[in-house]
Amino acid sequence: MVLSLGLSLKPNHRHKSEALSASLSNFRSEMSNLRNQLALKSESEFLSLPWFLRCYEMLNMSNKAFAKLVVDIDYPMSKWGDAATQEYLDYTFNLMNLLNSISSSLSHLSQAKLELSHALSLVKNSPSSAVQLLKKIQLKGPRSNFKQEFLAKSDETGCSEKECVILQALLVTKRTGLWVLGLVLSGLCSDIKPYLEILKSVALSDCSLPEELESRVCKLIVEKRGVMEELRQLINNATARFAEMKPGERWNDAAEKELKTRLELLENLIQGIDKQTNYMFSEFLAARDKLLDGFRHMLRKP
Repeated sequence: MVLSLGLSLKPNHRHKSEALSASLSNFRSEMSNLRNQLALKSESEFLSLPWFLRCYEMLNMSNKAFAKLVVDIDYPMSKWGDAATQEYLDYTFNLMNLLNSISSSLSHLSQAKLELSHALSLVKNSPSSAVQLLKKIQLKGPRSNFKQEFLAKSDETGCSEKECVILQALLVTKRTGLWVLGLVLSGLCSDIKPYLEILKSVALSDCSLPEELESRVCKLIVEKRGVMEELRQLINNATARFAEMKPGERWNDAAEKELKTRLELLENLIQGIDKQTNYMFSEFLAARDKLLDGFRHMLRKP
């Protein structure tokens, strides 16, 4: 859909408005292509480390696409009005909050994995101690409350043509970012709720995926174990096995090797996601600082 920018009757103004419309249209197309790249090649790759990293790459590329649009229409942050400035700050605030929820979940998962590893080291000498430690491990989902009003369209009344383009592009970028991070959080926590809460906000926009793919993703989140459920099953299986052992009994070497391998894969997954989470948080923080520095500099001008 091409944005209507209120074309002026003057040829020069009409040409500028058409150029702005074309830039926004190109941006929308690029964002749509990015979302389609996240489509699953196979169900087996869902919730794997490569898939999680593709989610973050999509988020990173969407930010680059927005930055390119800003350059294409020659409307740097230093020239933004109050509406675009506030919308960008809201956008980054929402995504940084979601990244914090992901970091918190990763920290919780990592701690539980360490406790499982510790229990594994105890089982040789004291299976009962290992069982007691495993029973104390708690796995909790994230606290999330994403409301649609946070994603409402900004008031474009009185805004310049370029400001309107930025506001509409930010709406697409924000909804896309929240959508993909909702996928990450739901995949980590084996809980469909964060994804569905965000889906309510983005489903009515041109930012959502085709209905067939949306349904497929929802089905997989419910059916697949997810990272937290994977860890929960490891803990439950180990607890049951250790409880059957007698003092001094040697644990099956093959079973021990399999558990250690699965724990190592889980650790790599957690570390990989954590690295990308921290990177994206730093990127958003730096962008906010740049915008606020420019705003403060403008206020200091006589």
